[in-house]
Amino acid sequence: MRKFCCLFLAVFLAVVGAEVKLPKPRTSGGEGIFTLLEKRASGTRTGFPAGAVSDAELAAILWAATGRNRNGGGWTVPVGMGRPPHVKVYAVKNDGAFLYDGQKHALLEVNPKNVKAEITADGFVRNSSVILVFVADTAANKRAEMDNILVGAMSQNVYLAADALGVTTRYLMTLNADGIRRELKLNKTDVPLCLMPLAK
Repeated sequence: MRKFCCLFLAVFLAVVGAEVKLPKPRTSGGEGIFTLLEKRASGTRTGFPAGAVSDAELAAILWAATGRNRNGGGWTVPVGMGRPPHVKVYAVKNDGAFLYDGQKHALLEVNPKNVKAEITADGFVRNSSVILVFVADTAANKRAEMDNILVGAMSQNVYLAADALGVTTRYLMTLNADGIRRELKLNKTDVPLCLMPLAK
Protein backbone atom coordinates (compact mmCIF):
# COMPACT_ATOMS: atom_id res chain seq x y z
CA MET A 1 0.00 0.00 0.00
CA ARG A 2 2.84 2.35 0.90
CA LYS A 3 4.55 1.68 -2.44
CA PHE A 4 1.27 2.40 -4.25
CA CYS A 5 0.84 5.72 -2.41
CA CYS A 6 4.41 6.76 -3.22
CA LEU A 7 3.93 5.82 -6.87
CA PHE A 8 0.64 7.78 -7.01
CA LEU A 9 2.30 10.83 -5.48
CA ALA A 10 5.19 10.67 -7.95
CA VAL A 11 2.81 10.43 -10.92
CA PHE A 12 0.66 13.26 -9.53
CA LEU A 13 3.66 15.57 -9.14
CA ALA A 14 4.89 14.69 -12.63
CA VAL A 15 1.53 15.66 -14.12
CA VAL A 16 0.90 18.77 -12.03
CA GLY A 17 4.48 20.11 -12.07
CA ALA A 18 6.01 22.70 -9.79
CA GLU A 19 4.09 25.50 -8.09
CA VAL A 20 5.89 28.84 -8.17
CA LYS A 21 4.63 31.35 -5.62
CA LEU A 22 4.68 34.87 -7.06
CA PRO A 23 5.70 38.03 -5.17
CA LYS A 24 2.84 39.95 -3.59
CA PRO A 25 1.21 42.00 -6.38
CA ARG A 26 1.64 45.74 -6.45
CA THR A 27 -1.84 47.21 -5.92
CA SER A 28 -1.16 50.90 -5.33
CA GLY A 29 0.89 53.80 -6.62
CA GLY A 30 1.83 54.55 -10.19
CA GLU A 31 0.22 57.05 -12.53
CA GLY A 32 -3.48 57.91 -12.48
CA ILE A 33 -5.98 55.99 -14.59
CA PHE A 34 -6.58 58.80 -17.08
CA THR A 35 -2.85 59.26 -17.68
CA LEU A 36 -2.54 55.53 -18.31
CA LEU A 37 -5.52 55.53 -20.68
CA GLU A 38 -3.90 58.32 -22.67
CA LYS A 39 -0.56 56.43 -22.78
CA ARG A 40 -2.10 53.00 -23.50
CA ALA A 41 -0.68 51.66 -26.77
CA SER A 42 0.35 48.42 -28.43
CA GLY A 43 4.02 47.69 -28.98
CA THR A 44 4.96 47.68 -32.66
CA ARG A 45 5.94 44.50 -34.46
CA THR A 46 9.19 45.98 -35.76
CA GLY A 47 10.26 47.70 -32.56
CA PHE A 48 9.00 45.27 -29.95
CA PRO A 49 11.61 44.89 -27.17
CA ALA A 50 13.05 41.63 -25.84
CA GLY A 51 14.19 42.69 -22.35
CA ALA A 52 13.28 40.60 -19.30
CA VAL A 53 10.12 41.16 -17.28
CA SER A 54 10.77 40.57 -13.56
CA ASP A 55 8.74 38.20 -11.40
CA ALA A 56 7.41 41.20 -9.47
CA GLU A 57 6.24 42.89 -12.70
CA LEU A 58 4.70 39.66 -13.98
CA ALA A 59 2.96 39.17 -10.63
CA ALA A 60 1.37 42.63 -10.81
CA ILE A 61 0.26 42.15 -14.44
CA LEU A 62 -1.28 38.73 -13.77
CA TRP A 63 -3.04 40.05 -10.68
CA ALA A 64 -4.43 42.92 -12.74
CA ALA A 65 -5.66 40.45 -15.38
CA THR A 66 -7.65 38.21 -13.04
CA GLY A 67 -6.79 38.90 -9.43
CA ARG A 68 -8.77 39.00 -6.23
CA ASN A 69 -9.61 42.43 -4.87
CA ARG A 70 -11.92 43.96 -2.22
CA ASN A 71 -10.28 41.78 0.44
CA GLY A 72 -10.98 38.60 -1.50
CA GLY A 73 -14.64 39.49 -2.11
CA GLY A 74 -14.35 40.24 -5.81
CA TRP A 75 -12.18 40.06 -8.91
CA THR A 76 -10.53 42.65 -11.14
CA VAL A 77 -12.71 41.44 -14.04
CA PRO A 78 -16.49 40.86 -14.33
CA VAL A 79 -17.47 37.39 -13.11
CA GLY A 80 -20.74 35.96 -11.81
CA MET A 81 -21.54 35.15 -8.18
CA GLY A 82 -17.94 35.48 -7.02
CA ARG A 83 -16.77 32.53 -9.11
CA PRO A 84 -13.21 32.49 -10.55
CA PRO A 85 -12.89 33.81 -14.14
CA HIS A 86 -13.68 31.20 -16.79
CA VAL A 87 -10.89 32.48 -19.03
CA LYS A 88 -7.57 31.01 -17.88
CA VAL A 89 -4.24 32.80 -18.30
CA TYR A 90 -1.01 30.94 -19.03
CA ALA A 91 2.47 32.48 -18.81
CA VAL A 92 4.90 31.01 -21.34
CA LYS A 93 8.53 31.74 -20.49
CA ASN A 94 11.96 30.46 -21.49
CA ASP A 95 11.99 28.15 -18.48
CA GLY A 96 8.56 26.62 -19.08
CA ALA A 97 4.83 27.18 -19.43
CA PHE A 98 2.67 27.92 -16.40
CA LEU A 99 -1.02 28.29 -15.56
CA TYR A 100 -1.76 31.32 -13.38
CA ASP A 101 -3.79 30.44 -10.26
CA GLY A 102 -5.45 33.69 -9.23
CA GLN A 103 -6.65 32.39 -5.87
CA LYS A 104 -3.18 31.17 -4.82
CA HIS A 105 -1.40 33.95 -6.76
CA ALA A 106 0.99 31.31 -8.06
CA LEU A 107 2.20 29.80 -11.32
CA LEU A 108 1.47 26.11 -11.81
CA GLU A 109 3.92 24.45 -14.19
CA VAL A 110 2.28 22.63 -17.11
CA ASN A 111 5.37 22.17 -19.29
CA PRO A 112 9.03 22.50 -18.21
CA LYS A 113 10.27 23.34 -21.73
CA ASN A 114 10.49 26.56 -23.71
CA VAL A 115 7.49 26.14 -26.06
CA LYS A 116 7.29 29.67 -27.47
CA ALA A 117 8.06 28.49 -31.00
CA GLU A 118 5.27 25.92 -30.80
CA ILE A 119 2.54 28.44 -29.94
CA THR A 120 3.32 31.26 -32.38
CA ALA A 121 5.06 31.88 -35.69
CA ASP A 122 5.68 35.58 -34.94
CA GLY A 123 9.37 36.15 -34.28
CA PHE A 124 8.89 39.23 -32.10
CA VAL A 125 6.45 37.31 -29.90
CA ARG A 126 8.83 34.35 -29.51
CA ASN A 127 11.63 36.77 -28.56
CA SER A 128 9.57 38.49 -25.86
CA SER A 129 10.23 37.78 -22.18
CA VAL A 130 6.80 36.29 -21.40
CA ILE A 131 3.83 35.36 -23.59
CA LEU A 132 0.44 35.46 -21.91
CA VAL A 133 -2.02 32.99 -23.44
CA PHE A 134 -5.73 33.47 -22.74
CA VAL A 135 -7.82 30.29 -22.90
CA ALA A 136 -11.60 30.02 -22.57
CA ASP A 137 -12.87 27.24 -20.32
CA THR A 138 -16.06 26.36 -22.21
CA ALA A 139 -16.89 23.64 -19.68
CA ALA A 140 -17.30 26.40 -17.07
CA ASN A 141 -19.18 28.75 -19.40
CA LYS A 142 -21.57 27.83 -22.19
CA ARG A 143 -21.90 31.34 -23.67
CA ALA A 144 -19.00 32.13 -25.99
CA GLU A 145 -19.84 35.84 -26.10
CA MET A 146 -19.14 36.07 -22.36
CA ASP A 147 -15.65 34.64 -22.92
CA ASN A 148 -14.95 37.43 -25.44
CA ILE A 149 -16.28 40.08 -23.04
CA LEU A 150 -14.14 38.69 -20.24
CA VAL A 151 -10.92 38.49 -22.29
CA GLY A 152 -11.56 42.06 -23.45
CA ALA A 153 -11.66 43.26 -19.83
CA MET A 154 -8.65 41.14 -18.89
CA SER A 155 -6.53 42.37 -21.79
CA GLN A 156 -7.39 46.00 -21.01
CA ASN A 157 -6.24 45.45 -17.43
CA VAL A 158 -2.99 43.96 -18.76
CA TYR A 159 -2.42 47.02 -20.98
CA LEU A 160 -2.96 49.45 -18.09
CA ALA A 161 -0.82 47.52 -15.60
CA ALA A 162 1.93 47.03 -18.18
CA ASP A 163 1.98 50.75 -19.01
CA ALA A 164 2.21 51.59 -15.30
CA LEU A 165 5.25 49.31 -14.99
CA GLY A 166 7.00 50.32 -18.20
CA VAL A 167 6.33 46.95 -19.83
CA THR A 168 5.47 46.72 -23.55
CA THR A 169 2.62 44.48 -24.70
CA ARG A 170 0.37 43.85 -27.69
CA TYR A 171 -2.95 42.03 -28.16
CA LEU A 172 -2.74 39.32 -30.85
CA MET A 173 -5.31 36.88 -32.19
CA THR A 174 -2.82 35.10 -34.48
CA LEU A 175 -1.72 31.94 -32.71
CA ASN A 176 -1.07 28.23 -33.22
CA ALA A 177 -4.14 26.75 -31.56
CA ASP A 178 -3.02 23.14 -32.08
CA GLY A 179 0.42 23.85 -30.64
CA ILE A 180 -1.11 25.64 -27.66
CA ARG A 181 -3.47 22.76 -26.96
CA ARG A 182 -0.64 20.25 -27.15
CA GLU A 183 2.10 22.12 -25.27
CA LEU A 184 -0.13 23.58 -22.55
CA LYS A 185 -1.93 20.24 -22.15
CA LEU A 186 -5.37 21.80 -22.51
CA ASN A 187 -8.66 20.00 -22.02
CA LYS A 188 -10.83 19.28 -25.07
CA THR A 189 -13.24 21.98 -23.88
CA ASP A 190 -10.51 24.67 -23.69
CA VAL A 191 -10.34 27.23 -26.53
CA PRO A 192 -7.26 29.47 -27.06
CA LEU A 193 -8.40 33.05 -27.65
CA CYS A 194 -5.40 35.38 -27.87
CA LEU A 195 -1.79 36.13 -26.93
CA MET A 196 -0.16 39.11 -25.22
CA PRO A 197 3.67 39.17 -25.29
CA LEU A 198 5.41 41.11 -22.51
CA ALA A 199 8.91 42.65 -22.64
CA LYS A 200 10.92 45.73 -21.64
